[in-house]
Amino acid sequence: MSSAALVCLSLFATAGGQSANEMTVGKCKCKSTCSTSFWHPQCDVCDTESGCKKSNDYCTYPGDSTFEKQSFDAKNKYFWGKITENTKGLSSYPSVTTIIQEDVQASFYNMGDEMPKKREKFIHGIGAVCQFTLDIARGSPYTGLFSSGKQEGFIRMGSAVDYSKGGLTPGLGIKFARTGVRSGNYVALHSLDFGQSWNFFASNVSNHIPPPKGVTQGLLVKKFNQASRCPSQVGLSDMAKYSQDGTEHADPKFPFKLFLVPSAAVQTPTTKKTVDQVNAEMEAFPIGTTLYTVYACGEAAGDEMNPTDGGVEKACGKSFKLGDMVTTTKCTTSAYGDESFFIRHQPIEEDWQADPSILGSYGAANACGWGGKLSRNPPARCDAGMLSNDVTIV
Repeated sequence: MSSAALVCLSLFATAGGQSANEMTVGKCKCKSTCSTSFWHPQCDVCDTESGCKKSNDYCTYPGDSTFEKQSFDAKNKYFWGKITENTKGLSSYPSVTTIIQEDVQASFYNMGDEMPKKREKFIHGIGAVCQFTLDIARGSPYTGLFSSGKQEGFIRMGSAVDYSKGGLTPGLGIKFARTGVRSGNYVALHSLDFGQSWNFFASNVSNHIPPPKGVTQGLLVKKFNQASRCPSQVGLSDMAKYSQDGTEHADPKFPFKLFLVPSAAVQTPTTKKTVDQVNAEMEAFPIGTTLYTVYACGEAAGDEMNPTDGGVEKACGKSFKLGDMVTTTKCTTSAYGDESFFIRHQPIEEDWQADPSILGSYGAANACGWGGKLSRNPPARCDAGMLSNDVTIV
């Protein structure tokens, strides 16, 4: 499984609930639900209402401009209200292989904060959510959500897949609402390995993880190659484009990667646990708990083949300690968190485009598990108008 897998495949809904009408790239309303089909096996399409130039068209998920205009504080209150409205989350994971039937690009190019009609989180389907602050240290060389000062966000923590047989595959989804613009998001794991420690916080995590091992993980990564040729790494440049107050940075400065070290306060027993027991451990954390210390890495540490192993000195080139991620609410399971709360996966290619020096600074093709030369351009987008058969790109 890839770090892309950590991001629950999600689409768009308005701040008042699920979007009443899904839209197409031709700006038509859909009369059917956006989904893949026999004729469009990789891209979401829908049947359009009468009067449109095409009877069916590719779906697009630009986000809710009305909701985006609000302040980050108003958005945070909305999210937390929905998260705590029903604290009974899902009790079982869906089949991970069902993802093969989905438009994986929706995880990368949905610019909204919520899921669409009838779409499930096939990966990372169950988790606990907390609000936190990250008081970034003075002297940060970065912009936007990485600049010095207090940043307020949400963290969703859970195993990427069912662990009833062998242990956790810990992963994080991070969201920072921003005033007047779209949210900043990133995801982080330790590795793609299934069945790691029963202690969710046993290992360091990052937005860069090792290339996949195992047949199932390899197949899932090939699926995510439809959206990025390096799904084991996710981008950060969008996080640096806007500050939390909405200030835009024309020349965003962002880290090569982030490196998150779990605190001593959140270590849990390594005995076998159920989903409910893992969630209960997180729900027991008092307000003010330090979950992770976050480091910004200014450059690659070696070949990045094992980017989460070892300490900061080994895994994080030119490290800058951003600060501690400290909870400001209790963590909670949530129906909204499991079913609707979306955290975008930014293609790493967008970082390579924003700073062309990055791609040649480490052995990216090997670190990404890619068998050829890498381009700064991601694969063709569905909502840019692919061929009628959604031509295979893996």
